[in-house]
Amino acid sequence: APQDDDGFVIVTAASDAGMVDIHDRRPLVLPSTIAREWLDPDLSMERAAEIGEIEATPVAAFDWYPVGKAVGSVKNDGPELLERIAEPLV
Repeated sequence: APQDDDGFVIVTAASDAGMVDIHDRRPLVLPSTIAREWLDPDLSMERAAEIGEIEATPVAAFDWYPVGKAVGSVKNDGPELLERIAEPLV
């Protein structure tokens, strides 16, 4: 039987708060019940906007740290992509 935390979908929105300095997009991390609502084909545009604005995990709940450039390519995969580097490569 499927579990509440099985699978994921990546949904992004315009960046806000502390994310603006990192990227122009931010992930919308949704609780499982809200994610199921998001996937409902009858979801109204108004409710979708509301979900993006108030239902997603806030930016402050994330930890941010610099990683290597390899993380920017879909060709790369592996746990080493999550390793913290000493200095940002900006």
